[in-house]
Parts: sequence; structure tokens; C-alpha cells
Amino acid sequence: FHANIYSVNMTMLERPEINQLKDKGYTWNQPFDIVRLFENKLSEYTGAPYVTVTDCCTHAIELCLRYEKPTAKLQLPKHTYLSLPMTLNKLNLQFEFVDKDWTGYYYLAPTKIVDMAARLDKGCYIKNTHSCLSFGHKKVLEILRGGAILTDNKQAHEYFQTARYDGRDINNVPWTKQKEYNIGYHYNLSIEDCARGILLLDNITNITYNKDLFTDCKSYYPDLSKIKINYEYNR
Repeated sequence: FHANIYSVNMTMLERPEINQLKDKGYTWNQPFDIVRLFENKLSEYTGAPYVTVTDCCTHAIELCLRYEKPTAKLQLPKHTYLSLPMTLNKLNLQFEFVDKDWTGYYYLAPTKIVDMAARLDKGCYIKNTHSCLSFGHKKVLEILRGGAILTDNKQAHEYFQTARYDGRDINNVPWTKQKEYNIGYHYNLSIEDCARGILLLDNITNITYNKDLFTDCKSYYPDLSKIKINYEYNR
């Protein structure tokens, strides 16, 4: 009796996206194929040759910084999201706030890294960049949370693919069959969120922008140069 109750409760809690993909005729051999399906969909829509999905845009930008290893002082718009200066501090990168108007995206100068958290439209990829997307509440793709790196650099893409998931090659299932790992980070996007992303991209024409976020950074974001961030705070 108790086992039956547990089974019913688990069914009620199960997210529907994977079954919805099946109902639409999608097929796959193993769950990680759904990640590839989502990445391929994003590649086709944005025009980026290579796509790596992550659990958030901040971690996407972090992986780009880890790959590029910039040595020059970075220029960060003072009107952006709070996690960016925290990430730069985390990586011991020097930066300065700059007064910059931006619409939809901005370069993390002088690198080729682009924060494109506020944008996702047809063909939005900018050549010769690592452009980082954001998914979630108030974003174009309203999955629980997520991000992606768009690039045309195959070597960088190969790094992003394994670094985003603990150094794992997701073609190896189970992971214990892999005999060697490069350092990686637990920044993978869940299979269910990838499935939701596919479903949303199939209906992208019905999705509208958050116009405030997309067009007016200075009214949407506070001036971070006037906010105190206690980088050394530790309890």
C-alpha cells in the first residue's frame, strides 16, 4: 500500500517536458542526447557554429574567462548584473567599471567575450566571439534557469563541452568508464530544462522580449560602481 502511494506521488512530481518531446516525435538513444538536441536547435536559430549549454549565463561567462585567461584589466559596464563583478573577483581578474550604454549585449572589453543575457533572436550570434546567453524568468526562453555559450572556435567549444560538466565527456555513459579528466565545474544544464528549451524554441515566434531589459540597461540595472560589494565577506 505504502509503495503504491509513493509511486503515485513520484508520478505527480515528475516534470512533463521529456514526455512532451516524445509526444512531438523526438527520439534519442540516451538522455544526454537531449542536451545535444537543444544545443543543435540553438545553433540553428542563432547562427553560431558551436553551442554549449550551461546552468546559467554567469557560469557561461566564467568558463569563457577561464578559457581566454585575460591578463589586461577588463572593462565592465557599471549597469549590469551583480554576479559579473563577483565572478571577476572570484577569478582574481582586474577590472574597472565604465559608463557604457548597451542594448541587448555588450563586450567584456578587451576580450571577445560577449554578455548577451538580454538577447535571443534569429541569427543573433556575433562572429569571432564567445557570446553568452541567459535563460529563465523574464528572459526569452523561460526555463527554470540556464545559459549557453555561442562560438565559432572549435577548440574553445571542445573545452566548454567538458568543462561545464566536471570534465566529463557526456558521450561516455556511465561516467566511470572515462579514464582521465581535465578539471571541470558542475555547471551542466538539467536534461529536463534542455527539453523545455527545445519545446520553447519550437514556438519561438510566440515569445516576446522583455523590452525594458533589452533596450534600456540604465533604467533596468543599478549603477554597480555606487554599490559596496564586500568581496572578503566570509562567515
